[in-house]
Amino acid sequence: MFEIREEARRFISHENAKGHQQWDALEPNMKTLVPRCAVPLETRWTPKSYGRSKPSVMVICMAAVPNTVMRGWDVHVPVERKPTDGKPRRRPAPF
Repeated sequence: MFEIREEARRFISHENAKGHQQWDALEPNMKTLVPRCAVPLETRWTPKSYGRSKPSVMVICMAAVPNTVMRGWDVHVPVERKPTDGKPRRRPAPF
């Protein structure tokens, strides 16, 4: 999961450098289990057609190391906009 998180952060850093909107990559779901990737990871914005309610980045493995479960995979890493006033956002406490 470390590599997935870092790849999402690199993608977001590149997107932020374009200067349109500023984003922070959050943590991927640590319950997700995927086999190691045999090729370099790819990243892109998750298409709206995937039905996700909030923006996210897809980290994609086109060819996993040989295994009996899956040939490739994608993991969605949530993102949020950086606050524009420089103050960190406070999330409401869960009840």
